[in-house]
Amino acid sequence: MSIGASLQSLFQGKREKALGVSERLMLQYSAKGDEASLAALFDLHSIKLFYFLKVLSDSTIAEDICQRTWIKVIEHRHLFKSGDNFQAWLFTIGRRALIDEFRKNAKLEYSNEAVETFPPSELVKYVQSSVEDDVAKGLEKDLFKACLEQLPYKQKEALSLQLEGFNLLQIASICGAQKETVKTRIRYAKDSLKTMLEKL
Repeated sequence: MSIGASLQSLFQGKREKALGVSERLMLQYSAKGDEASLAALFDLHSIKLFYFLKVLSDSTIAEDICQRTWIKVIEHRHLFKSGDNFQAWLFTIGRRALIDEFRKNAKLEYSNEAVETFPPSELVKYVQSSVEDDVAKGLEKDLFKACLEQLPYKQKEALSLQLEGFNLLQIASICGAQKETVKTRIRYAKDSLKTMLEKL
């Protein structure tokens, strides 16, 4: 089983359960301005959005972009349509806001300079067993994060979205790229990660 497949399978059940709920909540918020629905959406998706943005920038920028993204969700709630995937819509707004921030600060060439790490809970969920297992798993996770940070921006972006559970068409839509381009970026990212991890 590949690295991406094994990591993705860890989150699969949780994601599938949240998807239908998110769309219903957003449609309620869009139609009625139901603040409880917005709060529930925030609880379901804010951490995922933050860590996706953090992988591509740093904590300060990710926090700022998250706030801007949720403001845009509020301002443009009428644009969300039945049948849309809420998380893909949210991540598209966040990604565009991040690119605008890079342009504003003359960082258009998506740099890897200001990179931090995923939180353990969002990257890999491990079952707690023994102290030795926890230490080994922590080291494994840290190695994976260090390798992920070395990937080129667009590969890291595509792979991060796949790890969040988006399919190729959704990733292509979020990134504004062709499906085959996204597929290639993910393949190169996985190949690079495999090579880096084998050298360790």
